[in-house]
Amino acid sequence: MWRTIQSFPAVPLPFRYSNPGVNDVVYLNGSLNWLALRDSFRSIGVYGWKNVNVKEFVIISLDLGTETYRQLMPPCGFDEMSPVEPSICVLRDCLCFSNDYKRTDFVIWKMEVFGVEESWTQLFRISYQNLQSMHLDFVDLQYSQWLPLHLSDHGDTLILANKQERQAILYNLRDNRAVRTRITDDIQWFSAKVHVESLVSDILK
Repeated sequence: MWRTIQSFPAVPLPFRYSNPGVNDVVYLNGSLNWLALRDSFRSIGVYGWKNVNVKEFVIISLDLGTETYRQLMPPCGFDEMSPVEPSICVLRDCLCFSNDYKRTDFVIWKMEVFGVEESWTQLFRISYQNLQSMHLDFVDLQYSQWLPLHLSDHGDTLILANKQERQAILYNLRDNRAVRTRITDDIQWFSAKVHVESLVSDILK
């Protein structure tokens, strides 16, 4: 059953300017969250990535229990636009925001307390130089889209997906070393979704 909740004051990143699967909705703590633009939707003819600034970005969080939404600001360290769009994901039950920094580093921010904007902390800062050995074309690596998929329980291994890679990448955070896995991109990493189990009870009267 479709339900109308509220008119959102922001719009998701348009498909035309967003890589498919990069900024799909993510589920956390009974809420759906996605990266959006604060301004109202503008004409496709004049709307483009070069016309967007960092102050327009906002994270919309829709509480499925109360059917209400709130806006969360990205980390204050996200203060400069890049040719590569930012993204959000969930790592170890925390909302994370990732962005390219000056085409030299891939930065991941973690919201320590969900819903508290002041709790954003920098989780990882990965230099593209540490990933260079896997690629023949470093320039393409700098402009390509990275997406964190999973962080190990010990917090020392990060699984990454990349639009230019046909295999998932394991990044060891202790020695800053990246290796390809043997799992190919046939399952389309950027379209993978979090599976949430639920218990449904039918009571017969």
